[in-house]
Amino acid sequence: MNRFIFGIITVACACSAPNKDQSSISTHKGVEYAKGFHFESDSDGSEYLVIDEPWPNASQAIRYQLDQRPKRIVCTSTSHLPFLELLDAEDLVVGFPNLNYISSETFIARAEDGLLTDLGPDGSMNMELLLGINPDAVIAFDMGGESQTLDKIKEAGIPVYYNSDFLEQSPLGRAEWIKFFGALLGKQAEADSIFSAIENEYLTLKDLAENEKIKPKILSGVVYGDTWFLPGGNNWAATFFNNAGGEYLWDSDSTSGWMELSFESVYEKGNKADKWIGTSTLNSRKEMLGQDARYASFKAFKADEVYNYNKRIGPNGGYDFFESGYSRPDIVLADLIKIIHPELLPNYETVYFQKLP
Repeated sequence: MNRFIFGIITVACACSAPNKDQSSISTHKGVEYAKGFHFESDSDGSEYLVIDEPWPNASQAIRYQLDQRPKRIVCTSTSHLPFLELLDAEDLVVGFPNLNYISSETFIARAEDGLLTDLGPDGSMNMELLLGINPDAVIAFDMGGESQTLDKIKEAGIPVYYNSDFLEQSPLGRAEWIKFFGALLGKQAEADSIFSAIENEYLTLKDLAENEKIKPKILSGVVYGDTWFLPGGNNWAATFFNNAGGEYLWDSDSTSGWMELSFESVYEKGNKADKWIGTSTLNSRKEMLGQDARYASFKAFKADEVYNYNKRIGPNGGYDFFESGYSRPDIVLADLIKIIHPELLPNYETVYFQKLP
C-alpha cells in the first residue's frame, strides 16, 4: 500500500485522505498556490511547463515542451520521492545521489533489490554511474552551487528538469509541485485530484484551528555557536504555526528564510512562549541542556512543552519530515493542531512530531 494514501484524520471535521479513484479525477486545472511554475499552451495545442525561477534569483524562466514522457528518472532530492509515490510512479526512479538520505521504505527496498543506483554525492554525482543507468531525465534542484554538475549532465545529452519547490513560501504552494511531476509523467489529472484532496483537508483543518480565540505563543529553533536559528515570519514553518491556531512570536518579521538572532534577543521575546516546536537535531531535553543549559529557563521547557519533528526517522538517520512532510502539509498541520490545540483533535495520533522526553 502506498504509505501516503491512508486515513490520517478521523475527527469531527470529517477530513478525508487523498484518493486516486478514477471517478474523482478532475481535468487539468493549472496552478493555484505555487509561485515557481505554470503551464502554457500554443495555438497548435502544444503544452509547456514553465519554471519561473529555476534557482534563486534566476534571470529568466525555463520552458519545457511536454511532448515526451520519461521512463527512467534520476531524482536529486528526497523531497521529490513522495510525489512519485503519490502518483504510483516509484518504479520510474532508477538513480539517486547518496541513498543514505532516504527514509521511504519503498525506495529503500528498491535500492536493496538493485533497482535504485547510488550515484554518489549530490554536488558531484558519478557521471560514469549516471550514464550507465541510462536515464531519460534528471529532476534537479539548484540552490546556486550545482550548475557545474548539471551542465555536465546536459552536455551528456540527458534532459535536466529544474524543480525549485524549495523556494515556495506557503505549505500548499510547495505541495502543489505534485503537478510538476504529473505534467512530466502524463499524470496531470491524477496530480490535480490528489492535490485537491490535500488542499481540502488542509483548509478544513485551518478553519477548525484559526477560529480558536486562545492562541498559544510559539517559539522555535535552537542555538548553534552564538546564533539562534529560527524561522522568519514569512517562512513555511511560521505559516503552519499560525494556521494551527498558534501565535508565532516572530510573525511580524518579513524574512522568508531563517533568522539568525542572539540568544539574548530570543530569550527576551520567547522565554514566556507556551510551546517550543522544532529543535533541529536535538531529540531530548537532556540533549538540549547538554548543548546549552540556559534552555532550562524557558517557560515551555519548564512546562514540558517542547516538541520536535523526529517521530519518523529513517534507518540511516534521515528525518522523514523533510522528505514527505513537504508533500503532505495536511498531515503536518494536523500534527501541529494536536500540539497547540489538542482538544480539537482528541483521537488523532501525530505522524511527524512528538514531545521530547
